[in-house]
Amino acid sequence: MILHITNDYSGSTVYKNLVRELDNNGVEQIVYNPFREASRIGKNKINFKNNRSQIIYSHILSKYADRVLYKRKIKKIVRDIEAKIDLKTVKFIHAHTWYSDGGAAYELHKKYNIPYIVAVRNTDLNVFLKYFLHERGYGKKILQNANKIITISAVYKKRMLEDSRLSHILENVQQKLTVVPNGVDPYWIESKVMKRNVVKNEKSIQLLYIGKFNKGKNVFNLINAVKNYNHKVQNKIKLTLIGGGGNDEKRILDSIKNDPSFEFVGKVESLPVLKSYYERSDFFTMPSKAETFGLVYIEALLQGLPVMYTQNEGIDGFYDDSIGEKVEDISVSAIERALERLIQKQDHYSFDMEQLLENHDWKRIAEVYQQLYTEKK
Repeated sequence: MILHITNDYSGSTVYKNLVRELDNNGVEQIVYNPFREASRIGKNKINFKNNRSQIIYSHILSKYADRVLYKRKIKKIVRDIEAKIDLKTVKFIHAHTWYSDGGAAYELHKKYNIPYIVAVRNTDLNVFLKYFLHERGYGKKILQNANKIITISAVYKKRMLEDSRLSHILENVQQKLTVVPNGVDPYWIESKVMKRNVVKNEKSIQLLYIGKFNKGKNVFNLINAVKNYNHKVQNKIKLTLIGGGGNDEKRILDSIKNDPSFEFVGKVESLPVLKSYYERSDFFTMPSKAETFGLVYIEALLQGLPVMYTQNEGIDGFYDDSIGEKVEDISVSAIERALERLIQKQDHYSFDMEQLLENHDWKRIAEVYQQLYTEKK
């Protein structure tokens, strides 16, 4: 039995896709999902083929205290797991984040000697390691006791290897670091295009953004970069925004009100409708402040769109620079320069569709994880 510990299972389909493929391969699994909001109960349910597999939704976390009292949260999660799961049946633990999930996996490993792997994501490097100074020593113990350490992106592996805060455990950790990217929904694999899109109308460049409207996605600066560029070249660019919600939504919507250079669509649940927006676009633009991987970049590439992404975040380093343009920082001016390069170099971008398919097919990724679950430390 594999125990998945994942605080964000009900908040993202990434985990569901992996668990479903593992189920198709006959893997017995328990998905343990602790969370703060009762509305998450039942999200991303799976009709398991294996009748011993299950998802445990656990509304045990507080909205405020458990955000800052880290050790208290870990103890609460461990106690809940012990109460709800027969740990004698668990052979391996997959902790889907370093700190929030990995802390619980580490405590269970100490008590029950169950081996585990831990994944490193955006919040781990950009929040916990950066700001939770008092928990750095504990974070290092989580890594040192893991069988493997998974980074979702190549750039996060590079950042960990070069991080002076981890230098004295590097010898122990280096051999454990493994890059396993996320996959995309099977729909995008099946509906891929086999050649890159060419700009349809030089006088009206179509940009696309898909995602939440929170400050970390840097949408507000993207909008201002488009405005600046259009001011110089007389409204050559149109940006379509799909998604919404998040802590920056009001400011974003206010900034594009009555401006014909922007189209706000809102949330789009239908994948074929989403595909139609990719088809009418020339470039995908998401210069996030921080990004674990950014599956939407891969969706865009599979639909033939060059992408704008951020240096040292997300897909940076996983593919070469021919997939699009990276912004060297998150400022309006850096985004504007990247827009200019996208338009000037529009004929120079190319990407290997077969490589994209191989790297981001959940079937193959599930096989990689199955191998990791059986490897010795």
